[in-house]
Amino acid sequence: MSNAEHQTKTSNSKIAEAFELLNEAAKEKKNEMKELMTDKYEHIKQAVLEGTTQGKQILDKAQHVSQEAISEVEETIKKTAAKVDKSVRENPWPYIGGVAVVSLLLGCFMGSKRK
Repeated sequence: MSNAEHQTKTSNSKIAEAFELLNEAAKEKKNEMKELMTDKYEHIKQAVLEGTTQGKQILDKAQHVSQEAISEVEETIKKTAAKVDKSVRENPWPYIGGVAVVSLLLGCFMGSKRK
């Protein structure tokens, strides 16, 4: 048997002994370990619950803010549309002329033949 093989068997046996000692200690301290693990998981559980609660609060606030912003934009659009409607009804000729000019230019660009 070579020196490397002997060292591998020795380290493997040491690891096996260490696991056996840990197993025996775990059997003796089973209840104590159970309490330790339960306490550790309880802290993790509390942290997750707090994070979920905070996340829900943030989402609720973001939803409220976005709804307010949407209602403000809707109101602005309605006011602007009302002003434009009133202006067109009072004096429609500048708008008719503008549409005619844009239509003429669009017709010229689309109607011209490019080779």
